[in-house]
Amino acid sequence: MGRAEGILRVLAVRGIEIPEAVRERVVSCDDLEVFDAWLDRSLTASKAEELFEAE
Repeated sequence: MGRAEGILRVLAVRGIEIPEAVRERVVSCDDLEVFDAWLDRSLTASKAEELFEAE
């Protein structure tokens, strides 16, 4: 499983709705540091858009 799929899976397992715009942004990213930050945020976010709030 790739990083993007992992982040999306964490959100899905937590029952968080993933809008298509969020899905597209996560899948199109190629920056490993950004993925790590998003993964960390995916563990506590209450909505998918919170992945991007600190940017």
